[in-house]
Amino acid sequence: MDQVQNMQSLFDKLSDVNSFFAYGQKLIPTIEKIVDFMKATIPLLENVNQSILDSTNKLPKAAVQINSVTNATEVAVTEILDVVDGASNDLVTIISKLESLRTRLDIQKKVIQRLSEKYPDDPDIKELVTNGLDPEVIHEDYTAVINLADKIQTGLMNITISLQVQDITAQQLASANHLMNSIQTKLSSLLFDIGPKEEADAKVDNRINLPNDLAFNPDAKYDRDHNSQVLADSLVADTQSQPSQKEIDELFSKK
Repeated sequence: MDQVQNMQSLFDKLSDVNSFFAYGQKLIPTIEKIVDFMKATIPLLENVNQSILDSTNKLPKAAVQINSVTNATEVAVTEILDVVDGASNDLVTIISKLESLRTRLDIQKKVIQRLSEKYPDDPDIKELVTNGLDPEVIHEDYTAVINLADKIQTGLMNITISLQVQDITAQQLASANHLMNSIQTKLSSLLFDIGPKEEADAKVDNRINLPNDLAFNPDAKYDRDHNSQVLADSLVADTQSQPSQKEIDELFSKK
């Protein structure tokens, strides 16, 4: 009886072994497909690796070009602002001279009125007033010049305000450089993960070098509102007293 049970147990185990080999035969094609897929994937991974390497090594050049453009633009804008400042100062002098001229014109107007009242029938005085000393004509010319000076001054202010776009652009480019630096770091890390470290070190031969103290606002935007500029001008002009922290916070909170 025991012998029969042992034989039955042996047959059961042989049946299990047979089932295992049968399952193995079914699994072999799947394994072969996986191996074939991996063989086909290797060239793709090599292409991805090379693409990552190329992109990583091109990023520093792009960063240098962005820095060069930013620096050149900053120099150009500074030169423009110097010209605008000079023109603004000259315009202030012109307006001051015009105000002084207005005072003298008022005196001249009174003199002409006195002459006209004292010599109402003198033809020479009438001709002189009509042709060159008419107070009304002189006042109209003065008003026209003052209005033109105000228009020029407003235009210069608009130029100054508009040139803030350079600062906004510089901050956004700095943000782009910072982003590219982060991307390069990630790509370099990926190269270390998918390839030998020595090979990765040899291939990644460029680094993006950014100043440690570089400050920028990635959310900086262009603002044509003159309120910020007026507040800044008032802080600069007020040299007799120290600006309060509240005023400084108010200035930068509008950016």
